[in-house]
Amino acid sequence: MSYFKSADQKGFTLVTVLILSMMAGVVVLNSLKDNVVQERLSGNFQKKINARLISEKGVFNTYNLLNEKLNEPGNENKSLEELINLFSNEEKKGVARGISNMSYEVALNSVSNELTLTSDGTRFKGEAQLEAKFEIIAGTSASPSPFAKGITGCEGVLVQGSGVIDSYDSNLSDYDEALTASTRNKSDNVTVRTLKDSGEIKLTGGADIDGDVIATNSIVFNGSANVSGDVKSNGYLELPGNSAIGGNASAFKYYKQSSGSVGGNIHANGKVTTSQTATLGNIISRDQVSVTGGSVQGYVLALSDVTLKNTTINSGVKTHANYKQTGDITKGGVRAKGNVTLAQWGSAIDSDDLRYGGQGSFTGETPEFNRAPYKVNPAPTIVAVPEVEFIPIDDGILDPNEPDDITCDPLNIENEVLTVDADAADAKDLLISGSGTGDVYLLSQNKAEFTTNNGSGSSASKNTTAVVSSFLNKSSYILMYDNVEIKGHLNIKSGENVTMYVKGNFKMSGASSLTIPNNSSLTLIIKGALDIGAGSQVYTPDKGLTSQGLPVFSIYSSYSGTGINLTGGTEEIYAAIYAPLTDIKIASAVGFKGSLLGKSVSVTGAGGVHYDEALGQANSGNNGGSATKPRLVFKGWQYL
Repeated sequence: MSYFKSADQKGFTLVTVLILSMMAGVVVLNSLKDNVVQERLSGNFQKKINARLISEKGVFNTYNLLNEKLNEPGNENKSLEELINLFSNEEKKGVARGISNMSYEVALNSVSNELTLTSDGTRFKGEAQLEAKFEIIAGTSASPSPFAKGITGCEGVLVQGSGVIDSYDSNLSDYDEALTASTRNKSDNVTVRTLKDSGEIKLTGGADIDGDVIATNSIVFNGSANVSGDVKSNGYLELPGNSAIGGNASAFKYYKQSSGSVGGNIHANGKVTTSQTATLGNIISRDQVSVTGGSVQGYVLALSDVTLKNTTINSGVKTHANYKQTGDITKGGVRAKGNVTLAQWGSAIDSDDLRYGGQGSFTGETPEFNRAPYKVNPAPTIVAVPEVEFIPIDDGILDPNEPDDITCDPLNIENEVLTVDADAADAKDLLISGSGTGDVYLLSQNKAEFTTNNGSGSSASKNTTAVVSSFLNKSSYILMYDNVEIKGHLNIKSGENVTMYVKGNFKMSGASSLTIPNNSSLTLIIKGALDIGAGSQVYTPDKGLTSQGLPVFSIYSSYSGTGINLTGGTEEIYAAIYAPLTDIKIASAVGFKGSLLGKSVSVTGAGGVHYDEALGQANSGNNGGSATKPRLVFKGWQYL
């Protein structure tokens, strides 16, 4: 019996082992199955992640490419729809470098100023779709600098003497310094102009203007003043001396010139009269044209009579009225709707190229001119003569697309100065003595004090603490004074931008000096008059703008009357002057650098004026600023 029990036990053990082995096999199989599932899930997750990554890459690449297109010349003002149309199909697609079967394709859609980028990313069978939204922010034009592009007298400009008026760029070097072996730092990007109806410009003596002259009234040249650029007048334009205009000359009323030359066209609504003048362009008038001597390289076009005497015309004459020629030759043909007169022997029309509609009077060997084809019948309307363009008034409203253009007082300077003045109730007089070698008064941003005081005694403003005030919509520390008299030395602390307000008068005399070191600036706001005398020196850096875009020396005046007199010493004075209510007088043998805007501007002496083109980018409170480019701003994203 024990034998059979033992056999039963062994059989049971075998069955048990088999059952356990089977269970273990099931566990192992289930484990393998789970591992396979996990591996597949991991693979799918990795493909999904890669698909997401490549879809994100599609958004970033498209965003960068869109910004590039947005800032290409000519695209700044395009709508989103127009920018989207610039994309090719190839630019909307991309692949991952070094990884196969991983790519994206982007769809671009816009609603108003909102851009939607939908990027489909794939990695094998893994897919992801990312939607990102952006808003387009339009760019802004550069805010116009408040400083004139040279010399602007709202109501008048007088240039007298022998100085040169031109321009340079202080970003490059000081005026007239060598830039290369063959070039120097001076140019012709300067404008002398007026802005109000009474704004007459007078150019006397031998002054040379390397730029343009624009007057809202008349322009008179006395002496031998020369202008390299264009000259435009809302009144008449007279050049009685041996003056030269390098560009075009135009007048709302009449034009008259004796001797000299014009490098471009002469155009007037009134009569044009030239005598012994070389005109390299055309002469156009809505009235009569009278030319004596000299020559015209272009053509003559008139609404009324044309009279030529001993002059050569090289490109023809056309008139809606009568034509009279005395001597010399006209080339390029003559077309007159009225009468034609050749007043003396030797008066020639080249190639007999003549057509007229009125009566003919001919002295010489041209009797055939009295009949066809020269005399046109019927009616003078068959004689083709173009219309004569009317010159409109320049009303002082300048082109808003020109960042250099200004109006007379865009800053409303009187109100701005009164805002500062309201905080200057405790302002005291300042006297800087010139005894000995002269006392030294140092201005920093928030305080001022004497560093040398031998003769100034107990000046009321011996130590001054700046007051926080607002000027041009900007709060800053301003040093407040009543009257300022400098016989010694006024210095600006190195590395500081100082603002100084003078509610009374500011005067420099004797051997006084104002020194502005590198990386520093002085903004002078003045309610009274300013006078920098003949012995005074103003020392400024060669570079006209600080790293913050501030003029190294700027003067803002609200004074009414003759309020700015600059004579200076042996150094050229550099300043950006904004004084639309003030008469400015510059009388120096060494010249002035910067820019001038006043009620009227008078420049005399041999020094001249050199406009600093860098001031076109000057910052001044709420005016003058760099242009900003259009850009895309991220608004949000989601996976779909």
